[in-house]
Amino acid sequence: MTTRAHSLLPWALVLVLGCGPTALRPETGGGDTVSLGGAASRRVETLTDLEEARAILVKDGLVYVATDAGLLRFDAAGGGSFVEGLPSDDVTGLAPDGEALLVATGAGMVRVEGEQVTPVEGVPEIGHLNDMVRTADDTVWLCGMGGLARRMGSEWEAFGEPMQCTDLAPTPEGSLWAGSTSGLWFIEDDVIREHPIGGGMPEGYVREIVPVLPGQIMAILQGPQESKLGYWDGERWYGYTIRGLEGQAVGLVRRGHTVLLVSQNRVLAIAPRGEGVSLVPLSSEEGNVRSFRARTQPAAEHQPGELAGPDALREPQRLADAPEAGPSIDAPSFMAAPLDVDLPGRAYAAFVQGADAFVAIANGGVLQLPAEDPPRRLRSLTLVPERDLQIATDPAGTVWTLSRERHLAKFVNDRLRRSALPAGHVAQALATGPQGAVLITRLPDEGPNVVQVFANGGSNWSPLARRTLELPTELVDVPFAGVDADGKIWIALRVQREDGSGDRLRGAAVIDPNAENVVYHHRGADREAGGLPLPDEVDAVDFDTSNAWFATLSGLVRVGSSQAVVFGEARGVRGEVVTDVAVGSNVLWLTAAEGLGSYDRSDFDFGYPAHVQEARPSRVALDLAGHLWATSQDGLVLHEGEEWVILDEDDGLPAVELRDVEVDGGGRVWILGEDRVMVLEQ
Repeated sequence: MTTRAHSLLPWALVLVLGCGPTALRPETGGGDTVSLGGAASRRVETLTDLEEARAILVKDGLVYVATDAGLLRFDAAGGGSFVEGLPSDDVTGLAPDGEALLVATGAGMVRVEGEQVTPVEGVPEIGHLNDMVRTADDTVWLCGMGGLARRMGSEWEAFGEPMQCTDLAPTPEGSLWAGSTSGLWFIEDDVIREHPIGGGMPEGYVREIVPVLPGQIMAILQGPQESKLGYWDGERWYGYTIRGLEGQAVGLVRRGHTVLLVSQNRVLAIAPRGEGVSLVPLSSEEGNVRSFRARTQPAAEHQPGELAGPDALREPQRLADAPEAGPSIDAPSFMAAPLDVDLPGRAYAAFVQGADAFVAIANGGVLQLPAEDPPRRLRSLTLVPERDLQIATDPAGTVWTLSRERHLAKFVNDRLRRSALPAGHVAQALATGPQGAVLITRLPDEGPNVVQVFANGGSNWSPLARRTLELPTELVDVPFAGVDADGKIWIALRVQREDGSGDRLRGAAVIDPNAENVVYHHRGADREAGGLPLPDEVDAVDFDTSNAWFATLSGLVRVGSSQAVVFGEARGVRGEVVTDVAVGSNVLWLTAAEGLGSYDRSDFDFGYPAHVQEARPSRVALDLAGHLWATSQDGLVLHEGEEWVILDEDDGLPAVELRDVEVDGGGRVWILGEDRVMVLEQ
């Protein structure tokens, strides 16, 4: 979805074969990497935001970003906040409306002026909104999975026949291009000139459109497996590709007199002449355009029927391969020149407002590209938890995590995306068990102490158990969870204090999906009910085949065989306060007040290199090969074989003040920093 500038491109196009370099040079460096010592290295991705950007509007010096988590507002200093009072966090479109904003949400459209939010009535139902623009004649157009709608003056109406609209592109002359999953419309007043599938278009699925001259456009057009750059000169369609362009083609925008093509990894300027590489023509075909007058219908009379959801939309595709020895095709010449823009992650969309382009970065906010000034990052940091990083993997290999506000997210196509929960559920904790991923939620509407356990065996989340916890005060949250070898779910409990002065930890509860009763382990536990005297201040849990091992303020605690054994100073745990534990096949690792330690089931060992202990590791994890990873304020500790290294900026690590580390089922190492999450790819 793109809002575009309104200046024409002064292009004089000539019919010639491509000239200049034949392919883009490979990207230098291939992205950020972390050296692990010797020749070993891993690519590192930096993640900060969970929102998906859908639209951008600049107004009164503020940048508004429509996302699936709300409407973000960034000031001149880059500080971001959410606009309050919207009927839904699912914001799908923006348009100016005098001194106010029109904001489309999943629960209806509103007008936002200052802090005042006013519902907009009479909007036709056209399904999930993919684009929203205001044209030169002040008409507001909506593009959805059920077709087009518009507001002329103060009245809304449905426009044209139903179609799955994907993109809108207004022209300076007041016309409108509308792309769909099956062709393209050019709209002048109430007349539609339709470019259908099979009417000469190189591909029929329209992702992005940019007007270049009156009646002429460039577009990203997709087929089932690949995409092409399409150019319509008013009579013929031409299809192009670019040799050497890696990554998906995700956006096409016009900034001033320049067309920018944004791929996952690069920003290219497209022009009829100049420096760069030649676009490779793949096809040329006369267009078959059908003209007809659109049927309009007042919003009150519009009956949309069943509408497809956003899942019907395709993911971006890479540009088609260029044949090494293909037929010569007479086509207008275009050049592609890479811009000197260092994308801080994978791009997935592009927008433009006036002279500024904006590139949406996967879990990295938005990169603003002013025409003159240096790039500016706009980030919310909503993904970054304050302390505990929770990762779970289901049998299909999908990785799940929780954001700062406990929103559930899944890792899809190298990008974390929000995942909806059933109504009334509030995500609390994630864990990986023998059968797959486990999610704990609370149901405040059903009672303060009601929790639900979901299991994901590789396809979706299924209810596993619902319990009402028997607690002396109300449950505040579930800080973390674990699943033992028998499939029992252990959840840490944070409850209100008895005197009402805040909250506190209260040990752990064990939920057996096959039994109704819940067992509670905490200070002063009821032994007759199966409870064991576990310290209340628990910090982490891991399991071997028959025991749960807890990190607590009172030491390392083993719970199993109807007893809870505390390993403190007297039993060899130096400093007694334990912050994390990771159970391996032959040894158990822990981080304690006086450094990193291990336990071979008979003795504790804290005799590790001085530079490791001086770094004061706080969290540990074991990868699939048994290598140890630990976080510290000085960097990331790696123990592999007999080697000990601390990875920092000199090794390519983007940040060194680290809080937590986890490893997913695919071997990726997830690291929590002060202001980011970093992923070391396997």
